[in-house]
Amino acid sequence: MESIRRSARGEGLIRLGLLRTLGVEFVPRLASAFLKAHPDLDLQFTFHTGVTQSLLDGLSKRKYDLVFCSQPPDRLNFTAVPVQKQDLVLIVPKGHPLASRHTVDLAETATYPQIFFDKSSGIRAVVDQMFSDINTEPKIAYETEEDQVIAGLTAQGFGIAVVPYMDLLLKLDLKILQINTPACERNLFMVNDSRIFLPPCVQHFRQFVLDSTVLPGQELI
Repeated sequence: MESIRRSARGEGLIRLGLLRTLGVEFVPRLASAFLKAHPDLDLQFTFHTGVTQSLLDGLSKRKYDLVFCSQPPDRLNFTAVPVQKQDLVLIVPKGHPLASRHTVDLAETATYPQIFFDKSSGIRAVVDQMFSDINTEPKIAYETEEDQVIAGLTAQGFGIAVVPYMDLLLKLDLKILQINTPACERNLFMVNDSRIFLPPCVQHFRQFVLDSTVLPGQELI
């Protein structure tokens, strides 16, 4: 009975799955602000990181209440709302022919070996679409699921890569180039399964995120 009373008061556990890049600042800031807004409630969070596919699998298996990741496929029938934009940039090793540039058109990268996210990463579809938009076939030399690994490989000369901008890039022996064309942003989403009952504490946190972060002009999908 006490657990029911706690749940009715909006107390309990909120289980989050998230992309590792969102665990540096974005999700911890939201969770901290939510706790500060409800100091009288007994609230706890768990945080689990992974690539988009594993996070969505976990949501399907009810391991998580909410996940923060790339846009889920329509076939999953999840509810998703965009909560953050990420800028994508081109990174090249120092000494690369493009390293003297500050901006680049993606078509200019076609002749160079590239390090790609593997197909389990949500961003892979975004980068694939960017190349498709310019009718260009990239030379994929390596694939991996972690953006930090891609940055490290690029710094060591294994290839060039399109990655989300992150502060880590400034600490490596890399040159960061802005991409002129095509469009190089991606939305990141808060995702839940509306067919499954969310405890009141999760509902309240979800609404808190919506009130705090929903991108202008975006709708629930």
